[in-house]
Amino acid sequence: MKKLLTLLLTAILAVGCCLGLTACGGQSEKSDVGVGDGKLIIGFTDYPPMNYTDANNKFVGFDTELAIAVCNVLKVDYEFKEIVWKNKVLSLNTKEIDVVWNGMTISDSLKEEMSITEPYMQNKQVIVCKKSDVEKFSSSATKKGLDASGLQIYCESASAGEKVVNGLGLSATGVTAQKDALPLVSLGSNKVAVIDETMAIFLLNNNSDYDNLTYVNVDFPLEYFGIGCRKDDIATTFAIERALEELKANGTYQTIYNKYFG
Repeated sequence: MKKLLTLLLTAILAVGCCLGLTACGGQSEKSDVGVGDGKLIIGFTDYPPMNYTDANNKFVGFDTELAIAVCNVLKVDYEFKEIVWKNKVLSLNTKEIDVVWNGMTISDSLKEEMSITEPYMQNKQVIVCKKSDVEKFSSSATKKGLDASGLQIYCESASAGEKVVNGLGLSATGVTAQKDALPLVSLGSNKVAVIDETMAIFLLNNNSDYDNLTYVNVDFPLEYFGIGCRKDDIATTFAIERALEELKANGTYQTIYNKYFG
């Protein structure tokens, strides 16, 4: 009887290996999970200070460095691929990329279409305007200020800024990337932009072309950034979360944060 049981067990294990079970040590077919493939393709847009090319033509940024650090923890290769922001879900689903990692605001609608990590950073929307117009946008009169006759409001298409403006019952003019709105405000008249506070702080402090601009912190709600994976790719989502926890525990996260926001 023992001999028969041994033979049966051997046969079951052999069948398991033939079906491609990775525990058997065989090479399984390519997984849908980016990390499982040994390489993470990271979708981004040109968004200083999260992902951008600096004056020395080096690709840098808070999210850039944090993503590389996570890949090092996970011992996987990485590739950054620029995407069109409004097509980010399509880029995931067609497997053009494995993750969206680009200062992405977590929302209920995105949770319906992606598997999103726990928040890794806080943000909010702010109004960028000419310094001479700053008094129009006090916290107590946000809607009134933005609703001025003839005022043109710029937001990145399909962004959290556009959602905030639409939530006030107003319309925005879409631009491809948030940073594209600033030259329009700087050189135009009766124009403002609603963009991420993270970008506003960085660009207005580091670009003399915008010396005539400022940003106004009004009563827009707090937001939180998350990393988006394919809806069924829970394994990659959890792997990134665990790696982020390790980077926070060993101080790497804070070091990168201080470099860009300290």
